[in-house]
Amino acid sequence: MALSELLSMKTYSSLVPAYKILVFYFVVMFVTSTVGYTLDKKSGFTYGLYVGIVLSLVLWNMYGRKMAYA
Repeated sequence: MALSELLSMKTYSSLVPAYKILVFYFVVMFVTSTVGYTLDKKSGFTYGLYVGIVLSLVLWNMYGRKMAYA
């Protein structure tokens, strides 16, 4: 049963809102890592990426989960 659900297009179409939210969080991580790099050429990219991951997790738990399953 799980394999048939995995291959069903209905499964993916029901997840479109969650996919859109994931793309937004990717953009957040992309921007924060770039900002980090511009501030500190040595370790800024990594620190910016960490900030983006933490920010994405906070946003997911505050807003994204409700929006994805609405």
